[in-house]
Amino acid sequence: MKRLLTGLTIFLAAVAAPAATPAGRPLAAHQEPRGIGNLVAPGDRVQLVYGVDTAGVRSPEGTAYVRNDGRRSFTRLPLELTKHERTLVASVPASLIRGHELLYYAVVRDPQTGRSATIPAGGARAPQSAWILQKPTLVRLGAHRFGHVRAPGAVVAQIGAAQVGWQNDGDNFGPQTFLVGRDRSIWLDDGLNNRLLGFRPGAPESVARSVPLPDRSGDSDVALGPAGSVYVTGGVGVGANHRDVLYRLSASGKVLWRSFLAGEQNGSFLFGANSPIRIGPGGTLYALAGMPGRPGGEHAWLPVATPAGRPIPPAQQIARASWPGQPVAGGLRLVSETYTARVDKAPREARFALVDRRGRVVRAWRVLSRSDLNFGYATPELVGVDPVAVLDVTAQTKAGFKWEELVLRLGPTGARARFSLRHAVYGDNILADVRIGPDGNVYQLASSPENGVTISRYSLR
Repeated sequence: MKRLLTGLTIFLAAVAAPAATPAGRPLAAHQEPRGIGNLVAPGDRVQLVYGVDTAGVRSPEGTAYVRNDGRRSFTRLPLELTKHERTLVASVPASLIRGHELLYYAVVRDPQTGRSATIPAGGARAPQSAWILQKPTLVRLGAHRFGHVRAPGAVVAQIGAAQVGWQNDGDNFGPQTFLVGRDRSIWLDDGLNNRLLGFRPGAPESVARSVPLPDRSGDSDVALGPAGSVYVTGGVGVGANHRDVLYRLSASGKVLWRSFLAGEQNGSFLFGANSPIRIGPGGTLYALAGMPGRPGGEHAWLPVATPAGRPIPPAQQIARASWPGQPVAGGLRLVSETYTARVDKAPREARFALVDRRGRVVRAWRVLSRSDLNFGYATPELVGVDPVAVLDVTAQTKAGFKWEELVLRLGPTGARARFSLRHAVYGDNILADVRIGPDGNVYQLASSPENGVTISRYSLR
């Protein structure tokens, strides 16, 4: 089963290299996602990394072409062969990481046959690009203090362990995610029992409704649609016949329609069992898809249902994909990623940028930490005009592995709000256990087979 991680880190099933390219066919090569992201900053160690897919090629050669938006001509950088024999690398000089945008492409050649590949195919006419963060707001976290977590403002849903499903053999897990309605109703996804449990505002201990979900919904994400409907991802078929699908259900759980997702229609997009879905600006439903080989997070948000609740065909999903970054209010995109100077080290920096319709960065932040951090399963959102993100902060100590979740609301001069939550979900959790509600509050799910499930609310003020 393919599994994706929400937010910005994605695990994909391995993609097999293509077979040998017949004589006369172009060389098959690609850009590796490591080395450069979508957000770079002066002082970064920026590398361009390319791999050759065509079987039988030995000692490939190549040249990278790089410029910033303040230059008209590209600087040629020789690509050097690494110890992996089919991987080529070039380091970008610090003098080029200036201005607003870094543009680059590469030409990779097989010296034995003369075949070559230009990556991306448009070359100088349509190069790859990254935004340069000239004057981002710096948020210095220092070393994380574990054990100093915020108490909840309120418990909004609670249910006993015997009333929901648990898997305690193999990959342990139970209820993994939930939803918050615009009326502050809470919907717990009891995935192993294929149902959604509804709690009215102000009645946290009483299940008011139960909506049945399609079979095989244990690892599927959910979203609230128009007219009381529910969206849920799923799969049909097995093996080579598997297809990723989106269901829209009525308030009673009746399947209103089932629509295919674009992954199997186009090799550029891959979905997993837990691909996140979210209602974006204007009410459009988006699904997160992996994009193998793309730099900086390898993910795109595809529109999959209209605000009125109609399915969007796969071809239109692809044509209207938002990459990089997720659509947010005001016609902006929120681009988020982690940075580390060494690929063998855990990140200690998170970057955020709001990008307008013209592709210009309008606001940006660099969150600097002395502790290891990464994006968890919560999708960043805008609260007012401020991005709110949830980061996983971890440390391996002699006493054991420590793991907490750090909530940040980013403002013009730094963090408007910052607090920690204990990592409280049981077992193998691959869906969002923390969500930013429509009311601008943070909600967290805590679960255990002994104590059941509790969903708590936290204020960002």
